[in-house]
Amino acid sequence: MKPRIYPGLRTAAGALCLAVLASCTTVGPDFEAPEPEVPSSYDAPVPSRFQGNSSKDHWWELFEDSTLSDLVRLGLDQNLEIRTAASRVREARAQAEGVTAQSTPNFDLSGEGSGSISRSLGDSDYTRSGSLDAILDGSWEIDLFGRLARSEEAAWARAEREEALRREAIRLTTAEIVRNFINLRAEQQRLSLTERSLDLQEQTLKLVQQRVASGLAPGLDEVRAQASLSSLRADLGPIRSDMKNYENALATLVDRVPGSLSAMLEGREPIPDIQDGHTVGMPLDMVRNRPDIHAAELQVAAATAEIGVAIAELYPRLTLPGTLSLSRSGIGTENIVNTIMGTLSLLLQVPLYDGGERRAEVTAAEERAEQALLNYRDTLLTALQEVEATLLNYRGTALRIRSLEEAVENNRLAYEQSQELYRQGFASFIDVLDSQRELTTSEQQLAEAERQLGLETVNLYAALGSGIEEEGRGS
Repeated sequence: MKPRIYPGLRTAAGALCLAVLASCTTVGPDFEAPEPEVPSSYDAPVPSRFQGNSSKDHWWELFEDSTLSDLVRLGLDQNLEIRTAASRVREARAQAEGVTAQSTPNFDLSGEGSGSISRSLGDSDYTRSGSLDAILDGSWEIDLFGRLARSEEAAWARAEREEALRREAIRLTTAEIVRNFINLRAEQQRLSLTERSLDLQEQTLKLVQQRVASGLAPGLDEVRAQASLSSLRADLGPIRSDMKNYENALATLVDRVPGSLSAMLEGREPIPDIQDGHTVGMPLDMVRNRPDIHAAELQVAAATAEIGVAIAELYPRLTLPGTLSLSRSGIGTENIVNTIMGTLSLLLQVPLYDGGERRAEVTAAEERAEQALLNYRDTLLTALQEVEATLLNYRGTALRIRSLEEAVENNRLAYEQSQELYRQGFASFIDVLDSQRELTTSEQQLAEAERQLGLETVNLYAALGSGIEEEGRGS
């Protein structure tokens, strides 16, 4: 007999569901993006080369070094930290999709079949019978107070944070590749300068040996010249080791084994420098560009949503479980029986007493949100300080280079004059050694300052978060 559903009961059930849905609300605070308190301009003076607007899309291309650009592209594609960060993005998005699915009805289907064969004694015929059962279980949680909505909000905020952290990995990795490349070129220049100093010292040694042989100079001068030559040669080993270490660091950054980039990095090119750079912009531009600041903001968003999840646990939870069973028995016989049975119920869970556990979790969630907000502030101030410090360091290094260039030129003249005077017997060999030492030292100091200027350029663009907007789209 077909079961009868009374119209009044159906109307009442529908009205109840509508009333329940209409009463749904979302508890907890809504996220409001923190207002960054930043000045309208940087306190440190901005060098003129960072006030233009270069046509280059990425800041590392400003060095106009094809090898460097190839290394960065290789790193963006193969670097293990970037790839790991991209995997975390996919993981977080999958988890967020799972949380979203919790707000929809879910169903499970189970089934069972059985059969039997029997024969009576003395009877040649077999009797066959079987049955088939299928059960459809379902449930749907009505989000009365926004627990599921806040959970979804928090999950997607965490997924977006992982995307920001992926872009942060791009920012840091790109800067690290360029730093190691500049350090490698600087060590190659150090090697060239040391070899040139060795060549000058060998020429000086020959001059001394000639004067000692002719009795115009004491043997002590030759010993001193030999000692100076040996000291310069002692520097070659550590310089070559540093070169190899930077080369291997670059290989690791682009997911290559040590030594695999030797052919790509051979040669002794000048230390990379830029002439016309991207504009530094305003502090607010830096706030928009820095992925770590964006990640800190999204952490505040996730923590704020978690407060709503904790508050919702203080309120009742309503679930609509239901079952639909289909049964067919007597298969294989003349007496087949079909049975359909369905149930739908309301399950209401009301928190009564837990000793303050749920309330304590709300307080803990509020404190986590406060910590996230403080971390955002700290991240913002640190980023501002990085830009200010780099601008000051760049200016100081640029001024140092000007002075060192003058020192190198003057020391070169002094060395040439001391050699000539020594050859004529009007200066001691100590004067020659001192002038040569001053020349070598000033040349090495100039090379080190040029290295530092390149590194400060890297630090500046990394601190500004420039050049990764295109790289940050997708994963």
